[in-house]
Amino acid sequence: MSMYLTFTIGKDKRNLVDDITDFHIDNSTSTNPQWLQARQNEDGMRQVFVTVKNEDGSPFNLTDCNYWFQGKLPDGIHKVIDARHGVTLDAQNGKFRFDMPKQAFTVAGSYVQAFFRIVRNGESITTLEFDLTVLADLVYNDLVPSDYITPFEDLYGKLKDYITKANGDFDAAMAKWKKDVADLITELNADISGINLTITEIKTQLSALEAKIKADGLATVADLTNMLNPIIDRLDKLEAKEKSSDLLTDVGGGIRDIFTSQISNMKARINPDLVNIGMINDVHYTDRDSFWGPDNDAETGITHLLNIGEVSEKLDFAVSVGDNIDDNNKDNHFSIKRIEDYGMTWFTALECPSAVLLGNHDDNSSHAKSSGAAGNDYIVPDSKFIQAYRQNVNLFGEKRNGNSNYFYYDIPNKKVRVVGINDYENPNTLDSNGKLKYPRINTSVITGAQLKWLATDALNVSADTAVIVMVHCPIDGTLKDNPTEHCYNHDVLKQLLEAFKNGTSGTLTSSTTDFPVNVDYSFANKGTLIGVFAGHTHTEEYQVINGINYVVNLNSVGCAGNAGNRILYFDTKDEDSWSVIGIDTANKKVKLTKFGRGTDLDFTY
Repeated sequence: MSMYLTFTIGKDKRNLVDDITDFHIDNSTSTNPQWLQARQNEDGMRQVFVTVKNEDGSPFNLTDCNYWFQGKLPDGIHKVIDARHGVTLDAQNGKFRFDMPKQAFTVAGSYVQAFFRIVRNGESITTLEFDLTVLADLVYNDLVPSDYITPFEDLYGKLKDYITKANGDFDAAMAKWKKDVADLITELNADISGINLTITEIKTQLSALEAKIKADGLATVADLTNMLNPIIDRLDKLEAKEKSSDLLTDVGGGIRDIFTSQISNMKARINPDLVNIGMINDVHYTDRDSFWGPDNDAETGITHLLNIGEVSEKLDFAVSVGDNIDDNNKDNHFSIKRIEDYGMTWFTALECPSAVLLGNHDDNSSHAKSSGAAGNDYIVPDSKFIQAYRQNVNLFGEKRNGNSNYFYYDIPNKKVRVVGINDYENPNTLDSNGKLKYPRINTSVITGAQLKWLATDALNVSADTAVIVMVHCPIDGTLKDNPTEHCYNHDVLKQLLEAFKNGTSGTLTSSTTDFPVNVDYSFANKGTLIGVFAGHTHTEEYQVINGINYVVNLNSVGCAGNAGNRILYFDTKDEDSWSVIGIDTANKKVKLTKFGRGTDLDFTY
């Protein structure tokens, strides 16, 4: 279902047309006629792989670019302006992919106009048009065409969110949303024609809503419910839950029969009176040879996200704690695709706020050790994780240090803060032999910048707020064996957590010159630290060190043991494993409830 288009900026050319109502691209009108064909009702799987070149044939640099598909449907009325579904494949070589949305294929016939817009830092350039034809679907022919303009779809979603969070202060919510509308109009009016109809529609709805509120003297969310229901219904449709269901059915065949009874059982075991946090780690989603088991069985790991997604409506938060995907052979392209697959499935399947942390296998760095590869071209750049794991948008109000992988999230009205630590901040520095100096596969790095952020921001909580910490690699010194070959600043992190718990002040310094640390900390009160939860070792462990609970969670990938001596669980009820951490804040108790393999655990803090 893939199509390939190539555009040469500065060289592609077409003639002006006398009759814009009969616009089309062919050999007589264009130096680069290209085409794309699809059928009504197609959704997401119609992928367009685009290569962009400069006039001299060199690749067009797509670093920091976003991609918009813009088109006017065959009915000549409705438009698609889609800024959501473009994915960079290889920025340096001018390659990106666009996953065409179903809204682009609602009307059969030939598009009036279709092209891509490439946007960077507020500036943009467009490709030449291409012929886009939509074949009729005579089986399901009840599609209703409409404009599909993703910036405004996002605005509708924001309005719903603002109303939910306003706690009765509708004026504040409306003021915030009006500012978003104004900002977007300012941005789009500069270069997108035909958008004013949608702007007018939003302004009309906004004015009508405000007039009704003023007339009735409504002030609370409860009073607004009846009036807002039609709008909320529309927003729910825009969220396209039915689309999500279709997508998830296509992911690995959907939820597999071997898990259905366990999912029902897990739902029943989750106590709604507790603060419930989902934790899954070491999925190792890959099709890499037979490292994790025969016949690429680790490829089924993507369906494990559907399992936790089925109980996510009962969760307050969830974290995928690293080694989400596994290394792939040779270059990084398959790894990048796996990361994109993982991020899309995770954020679609889960119905609760959530985040994704990095592990040591996610960036394809095993080649630095296993094959001694030179350079760092095979490494997945951090920019790919930022995009796939939504680190640059803060979907749920989580706080980050810029677009860092590490974060904290305050569970609303529960007095619990989830702190996600990235202990793989490794730079892609090369040594004197041209090889990766700090490969994530066997080296864990925590930088001074993150430690400072932890000391001044993440661990800066009120006296009645409890903190739970999640990290992929267990902190060195909290296991019987070293968690990985090289650990930088693990000892400093351990000192900081103990200082938070004990309510002390001081200065942190590093024992290494590679990643220096000089961070002041001051905790006026003793902190409440629920525990530190990690993965990585593919084992279950629990111990208390200096008053802090350290928990290691079992791997999700369906096997145990080392390479060459595997115990395999694939295609059995024990294939998957993850946990729900139930926190009783009143009695300071934790109940770790396991799905699939693993043993439940109870402890206090």
